[in-house]
Amino acid sequence: MVAEQTFRLRIYRKNELAMLYFPESSKQTAMRNLGRWIQHCTPLKEELLERGYDKNRKYFLKHEVELILKHFGEP
Repeated sequence: MVAEQTFRLRIYRKNELAMLYFPESSKQTAMRNLGRWIQHCTPLKEELLERGYDKNRKYFLKHEVELILKHFGEP
């Protein structure tokens, strides 16, 4: 029996969070897919930008992860 892992709200490297959403993909593909999800979700994109999101930063801040969870659910 495999124990179910619970998602922890914290700062995540972008590739780390992307791999949680796309575990069967390579890091590059997972990052590209998560980036596409964000680009196509206008409300999320706007909320992230309002909060100072930097697409070139290598990690998501805790409040950014919270917004992603709000729109996409837990990975």
